[in-house]
Amino acid sequence: MALIWQQFLASFQFNSFFPLLAEVGVILTLMTALAAWNYINQNKLLYYLLSLVYLVSTVVVILTNDWFFFLFAWEMVTLATTFMLAWSDWKLVRQYFVIQFSGSSILLFAALAANAFGYTKIGVIDSVPLQFILIMGIGMKSGLFLFHFWLPPIHSEAPAPVSAILSGWVVKLGYIFLLKIIPMETGNTFLFLLGLAMISYAGWQALKSADLKIMLAYSTVSQLGFIALAIGTGGQYAFYGAVVHIIAHGFAKTTLFISSGIWQREYKTRIIYEFKDAFVRRPITSLATILSFSSLAAVVMTAGYNSKYLIKSAQSTGFLTKFVFFLLGLLSFLYAARVIYWIFIKDQDYSNFISDLKKSLNNYQIYVQDILALLTGIVGIIVVGIWPEMPGEVLASLVQKDFHLLSGLRDSLLYLAFAAYLFQNNNGFWVSARANISLEVYLQVFLNFIYGLSRKSIKLDTEKIFETFFYNAIFNAASKLHAFIYQDFTLQLMWIPIFLTIILFWDKIYNYF
Repeated sequence: MALIWQQFLASFQFNSFFPLLAEVGVILTLMTALAAWNYINQNKLLYYLLSLVYLVSTVVVILTNDWFFFLFAWEMVTLATTFMLAWSDWKLVRQYFVIQFSGSSILLFAALAANAFGYTKIGVIDSVPLQFILIMGIGMKSGLFLFHFWLPPIHSEAPAPVSAILSGWVVKLGYIFLLKIIPMETGNTFLFLLGLAMISYAGWQALKSADLKIMLAYSTVSQLGFIALAIGTGGQYAFYGAVVHIIAHGFAKTTLFISSGIWQREYKTRIIYEFKDAFVRRPITSLATILSFSSLAAVVMTAGYNSKYLIKSAQSTGFLTKFVFFLLGLLSFLYAARVIYWIFIKDQDYSNFISDLKKSLNNYQIYVQDILALLTGIVGIIVVGIWPEMPGEVLASLVQKDFHLLSGLRDSLLYLAFAAYLFQNNNGFWVSARANISLEVYLQVFLNFIYGLSRKSIKLDTEKIFETFFYNAIFNAASKLHAFIYQDFTLQLMWIPIFLTIILFWDKIYNYF
């Protein structure tokens, strides 16, 4: 044990920007812990013990360069966050558990492959095929495009503090890992293309969402796309942009999910059309919500502006590149501004704001822990917005970087003009709230799609008979498979990553003797 402990301590890396990221992770975890104080009513001690396990494990994931400790710590993160979901629904626990451990199996295979090819420590990997395997390994756990399907359903049902943990930091762990293995000089084209797809598809889905938490979930995928795009681009400023965006999005999204819990508690709904007199009822929550969405929209002097400017400045020059990034920025601005429009502008009366605010302060209960959490998020967004180089020497070169605030202000005003015109002429992009986006519904949609294909492809006189047989066969097989995976085989699936972990651990011990 003493030998393993020494190896564990020796595996920590305190160079580059990873200690800074670990510090930010600690701050965000403390924010969610404060917000959970009034949200979690039962088994509070157990929840905070799980939070402590989660916190220690994330620090290990970020700082270690040892494959075994990295994988073990990430699975501890998975287990801790899985059981945190139990404060919502055990069905959610089971679904998240299966999804995450399925991703763990792929990641463990990728780690074993890297170890077999001579990469005994986590570091820069020059092999493009091996990079691809590792990207697929973190895909499920960090919500990469096509693997992101679990984020909206899980977030729609998870407790607000747990959603803040998952979106604010857990999904970032995969991208922090990619910062370690992707060469800064070359980047990765596949990751760049995934980032573009994530920004576009998830941004459009966020724009069409009426449920605040679902909108935040899709915007998480879209904003993560900027990180993937930056790492895929390569270059010093692209990597710096990825680091700053991990931090900026962490503060903004943690604050927004905490705010979503407060809004839901206040209005007994998550539909943004029903939030009336929000600024009067919860002024600090309103300020935090507006500032956080402004950061997602890359408004000047916010953390999000600095990170996205660094990512944009790392791209090749040319009109087409500028135009594409202008459109991507406009999409982010639109879905952020749309929420602000419906909650704080549409059909709001501010004529007696001061008197209404005084009345509300006398009638509504103030939660000190929530306010402290929100103020921490506000300070984080502002500090990174005006001080992008942050403490230490890692990002010190950003002191000399010109962030072109005037051109950023110009773009923000253009985005605002576009948004005002579109909202005015399209009723604020009003859309119906989605009834249910659970994983079961996604499975049923898939089955319906298969059924629809079968009906169109079958011809001749035997069509009706074969159609009925084929549909029944697919439906019954899928139903049995669904019941098998989600009920009887859940615990058995856990043994896949555990077995692979034992193999890796045994190989590590064997090498010492």
